[in-house]
Amino acid sequence: MNINLVSIRKWFFYISGTVMFSALVLLAIPPALVPGIEFTSGTTALYRFSELPADENEIRLIYESLGHSEARVQHAGGDDYLIRTGDLGASEVGFQEVTPGIKNLRDVVGPVPTLPIATLKIKDTGLDSVSIRSPYKGDPCKFGNVVSNVSPGTELSVYKDISHCDQGIIYEVVSNDAVGYVHRDNIENYLPIITTRVLDENASEREKIEFALENRFGEFEILEFASVSPLVSRVAVRNATIAVIVATIFILGYVAFAFSSVPKSFRYGACAIFALIHDVVIVLGAFSLFGKLFNLEINLMFVTALLTVVGFSVHDSIVVFDRIRENVRLSPSAPFEENVNAALIQTLSRSLNTSITLLLTVTAMLLLGGDSIQSFLLTIFIGLIAGTYSSIAIAAQLLVAWENGDFSRIRERVKFYKSSKFV
Repeated sequence: MNINLVSIRKWFFYISGTVMFSALVLLAIPPALVPGIEFTSGTTALYRFSELPADENEIRLIYESLGHSEARVQHAGGDDYLIRTGDLGASEVGFQEVTPGIKNLRDVVGPVPTLPIATLKIKDTGLDSVSIRSPYKGDPCKFGNVVSNVSPGTELSVYKDISHCDQGIIYEVVSNDAVGYVHRDNIENYLPIITTRVLDENASEREKIEFALENRFGEFEILEFASVSPLVSRVAVRNATIAVIVATIFILGYVAFAFSSVPKSFRYGACAIFALIHDVVIVLGAFSLFGKLFNLEINLMFVTALLTVVGFSVHDSIVVFDRIRENVRLSPSAPFEENVNAALIQTLSRSLNTSITLLLTVTAMLLLGGDSIQSFLLTIFIGLIAGTYSSIAIAAQLLVAWENGDFSRIRERVKFYKSSKFV
């Protein structure tokens, strides 16, 4: 293949310089990145309001009335809302349910709720008693052994209505300190209990907020709740920074050692690190843009993906460098840029095929995967594109520019320009 990629290296540098400059400008505009709670501390909750329709403004007003004006409310589709606030404490006690006219429930055998939802009476069916039975193999729709025999007219407390059984509604009741089930044909005078929720005086901020939300929108489902303290967030930032710095230092040392058999081996490590920085800056710039446009946050999954991108970038550069080393060994008298160009052509199809395969996989996961790994996959997607480009257009091209003295000529031109200004 008669393609001279090395001869157009200045255009590669122009493209990369423009993209990196744009990324740095984006990072310079506040906020540079939108940090997740792992880095800032705070609480993220995902609620589903299915009983009454909710509204972002109404939810925000509830948070503001409780002293959380910093709350960010985002509609997550359907009846789901993602809410982020400062750190919320949690007390040992939650909601207490108060039932007028009903005595406190005594200790019972079996996993039953704290308070009943209704009362009923055993119907007179002409028999001396009605059997309360256990579920057969854990299925309440199928009756098992008798746990209690109850006389007609006995009042029992109901803790669950089971309406999906083929034979009709089954009620979970407590009789003689034992949990059992009875069919609706054997009961009468079913009376629901209207309960009132009150907030404990020692309730945490989270409980106060959820209490207010329930009063306004009815019962809701907590799909996700995460809270990170300021101490943990500081440790996360420190560890993430250390991880990136240590990885960079080890990569520089490894590449310099692996190519110690070729002249000026340090240049290989330096060029690999610059290509790595090129890829990281592009990824950071992209997430800065996404954060400003779509409020996309970075989290520890982002840091994990960024380290993965670093690995991909260096791996692609090393493959090209290894081919350069082989070409220099086989053709020591050939110009260095010819050996580099040959190495790029020889590894081009391999690099593109590997990257395209990975991109297809990541794209499928982006389309089908959940929100929890979105930042990870998006980082990998952008990093793969940048890494494939840099291994061809940056890392090896910098070696040629360094060898041919391109940087020295640029410095001389700058010096000449500065001196001519003062003449």
